[in-house]
Amino acid sequence: MRLHWRLYFPLVAMLWLIIGITIFYFVSHEKNRQQQNLENRLLNVNNTVIEAYNNGVNLQETVNFIRLFTDNTTLTPLRITVYDKYGTMVADNPATTINLYEADGTPNPALADLLAQDKDNNIQNIIHDEDKSMICCKASPDGMIYSLSALPYEGEVVTFLSTDPMIWIVVLVLGVLTSVMAYFGVRAICRSVYTLRDFADNIASDHLPDNIDTWHFSRDELGDVSRNLLTLYRDKIRAEQSKIDHERLVSRNISHELKTPVGIIKGYIDTIIADPDMPESVKDDFLARIQQNTDRLASLITDVSMVMRLSEQELAGHLSVIDFHYLAVTLAEDIVNGHVADGIAFSYDIPEPCFVVAHESLLINALLNLAYNTARHSGATQMKLAYEGLHDGLSTFTFTDNGNGVAEEHIGRLFELFYRVDKGRTRKNGGSGLGLPLVRKIITSMGGTITVENVPTGGLRFTFTIPAAQE
Repeated sequence: MRLHWRLYFPLVAMLWLIIGITIFYFVSHEKNRQQQNLENRLLNVNNTVIEAYNNGVNLQETVNFIRLFTDNTTLTPLRITVYDKYGTMVADNPATTINLYEADGTPNPALADLLAQDKDNNIQNIIHDEDKSMICCKASPDGMIYSLSALPYEGEVVTFLSTDPMIWIVVLVLGVLTSVMAYFGVRAICRSVYTLRDFADNIASDHLPDNIDTWHFSRDELGDVSRNLLTLYRDKIRAEQSKIDHERLVSRNISHELKTPVGIIKGYIDTIIADPDMPESVKDDFLARIQQNTDRLASLITDVSMVMRLSEQELAGHLSVIDFHYLAVTLAEDIVNGHVADGIAFSYDIPEPCFVVAHESLLINALLNLAYNTARHSGATQMKLAYEGLHDGLSTFTFTDNGNGVAEEHIGRLFELFYRVDKGRTRKNGGSGLGLPLVRKIITSMGGTITVENVPTGGLRFTFTIPAAQE
């Protein structure tokens, strides 16, 4: 059984049950109210008879008047009989006598029980003369007479107590209308569910139909879920495709970058082997170039390996609290002693102490790469490392130079693997396009961020954050 039928049948059953209970309560309440109305009328009849007795009015005339007054009303089958305390009839409507005795002369047990009750007004449903009747009994204050009034369940009484047939028509119409409304409501909901199911099946099979954009997703929560799933699926596909394209690009670039030094090395070696009488000075020059390209190849392989393997998970267990001021002092010495940026003045403005959580050697490596990048490509005469402040648990630093900067169209791509602003110049200077991507990878793997922008007065400003140590 499909979902909409499994929902529809219980829903319709519940609706019919609610309607049935409501109508049953209404009919029962109305019938009880009408029954109470008739009982009150019988009580009024007896009260009138007893009041006439108390006032010395002729009881037979009173009975005749009441019968005449109630003709052609709901009380048309009304019976009134008055007895004294000895069982002698005092007044009666002869056509409808309420007999205290059966045909064989024995007392009517139901009436005898009714008369014996010590109440001012007693009302019971009694079988009298083979008919079911509502009989009311009232005794006079002195106990000398009893007024009996009865309404047989026939004629106008039955009509008065019966349920209006229009109610059942209303019940039927209301039940049909609610059933139809429930059907269309359930179908509308299930249509969204079926659409969502088909969409999920297509996603599971990793194949969306060509007409997916024309599918009707309902304007409700289920439709929102379907649209969000479609958006997420498309984002996932785009991300996977972008990842594949990026991996292909990285693979081609790595192959291209490796091919250049390998080709140069092979060329020099082939030349040396092919000319055994080569002068020693020329051979030494060739070997020096072979060594230079071998170092370049080893450096390239190391950088690629670090970029590919570096991740936050790998560094998590190797981070420690370090003093960034002391690290800046060490960096300044390495730049000078290692001739990293000869001709460029390096300065730093780091408060003492300035504790951060980082990997010391990798962080120095990242800052040295920024210095190398400035020395090789910026044309700067000054570079500076400065502390900018603390925000949301992250210490912010800047690395600035006063060089030429780069065109704005290149700013957003400086951290891409193997990206070069000037391919010819960077190749000549030995750049592989891995320095800045490695810097970003190191910073982000330690839980920080890094951005780059042109300085209005000239040069580049790298802004990076590193988690600050707790006091």
